[in-house]
Amino acid sequence: MTRGIASLLFAILLAGALPPPAMAQPAARPLSFASVAQATLQDNLQLRAAAFDVAVAQSQLAQAQGAKLPQANLSGSYTRNQEQPLLADPNVYAASLIVSYPLSTGGNLEARIRLAEANVRGAQATYERTKQQIVFVAEQTYLQALLAAENVAAAQRSMAQANESLRVAQARFSAGAGARLDVLQAEVAVASAEQALVQAQTGVRNAQANLNALINLPLDTPLALTDTLTPRPVDIALADAIAQALRDRADLAALRSRIEAARAGIDVAQSGGAPTFGFGAGYALSNANGLSTTIFGGWLVTLGVTLSVFDGGITQAQIREAQLQLEQLKVREAQIRQQVELDVRVATLALQRAAGELTAATKAVEQGRESVRLATVRYQSGVGTSLELLTAQSNLALAEQSLASARFNQNAARIQLILAMGSQ
Repeated sequence: MTRGIASLLFAILLAGALPPPAMAQPAARPLSFASVAQATLQDNLQLRAAAFDVAVAQSQLAQAQGAKLPQANLSGSYTRNQEQPLLADPNVYAASLIVSYPLSTGGNLEARIRLAEANVRGAQATYERTKQQIVFVAEQTYLQALLAAENVAAAQRSMAQANESLRVAQARFSAGAGARLDVLQAEVAVASAEQALVQAQTGVRNAQANLNALINLPLDTPLALTDTLTPRPVDIALADAIAQALRDRADLAALRSRIEAARAGIDVAQSGGAPTFGFGAGYALSNANGLSTTIFGGWLVTLGVTLSVFDGGITQAQIREAQLQLEQLKVREAQIRQQVELDVRVATLALQRAAGELTAATKAVEQGRESVRLATVRYQSGVGTSLELLTAQSNLALAEQSLASARFNQNAARIQLILAMGSQ
């Protein structure tokens, strides 16, 4: 019995000493550049919040339209009077159903409906522009994640080259064919490559966390980016791009809707001085203030006319305010049109600059690789120096980073142009 207990205790202690089983890492979620936009439009929290502005504008339109329809009100009351000899019944009952309809409001209701319709169109255009801007940010973040991944790959290549140079330097030093200084320089190069690799890996994690936030995923969700920073050509003339932007930019459409709303606002203000006509009809029941125990009913019809004779100048001031707001919006429209054209021109120039940078960076990488090859051959044959090889490797690493940046800049300028033109 004692031996069994001892065996059990030993098994428990042994199990506690063993390391816990490794937790399985969640599979990385594949994500392509083309799917970023769809994922963002479906799940982005900022976009969900912006959609409520459209819903609010639509609700305001429904209110404006409802004010033009007939209104029905049902009322009832009960009163208990002090008993008096003249009253047949101290209990007083009354009920009525009144239906009213605005025959004419001097154009007020019609103008308010037009104003609300313009606000709906403006809210929809603003929401569309918000969608384009959020998609642009998501796509740019995806490109930044791709750039970070390329920097990691370049840092890993530099790390491998530095380790190989260190191995060769140590072998030459051991054989008496190299100096201790070569080994020290190679060790410094390895340390620098390790630091660059850590920085690049941190950049990948930051970019992926930002991308997860944009598509509403847990921030630590691993992502497998399935695209590369392959340059994507853009074939559109500057004049055509500007014309498309002036036609399709949603923020410009939203401002035009605000101008329409301002014109309707002038009509609303002007209606304050016009006569209004209303019609009402109903049926009322009562026991004549307790004078009878019998409840009587009767029809009623009302035709009302209202005309403001003097309001202290409020109506004229409201008209002036609405006119000034319209003029302000017209100036703002001219400013926005100028900004739209500027956005297209800046994006086009960025594309042109990126194309030149891409050509130069590609040539620099080719030359850097050839320099490393020649420096490696010279060093291994004892003709070149360790510093010459390390310098060539460092220059190649910088050239590869410049090439990755040029590819990123070309892709970023492309989506910037798409955003400037108001395209999806």
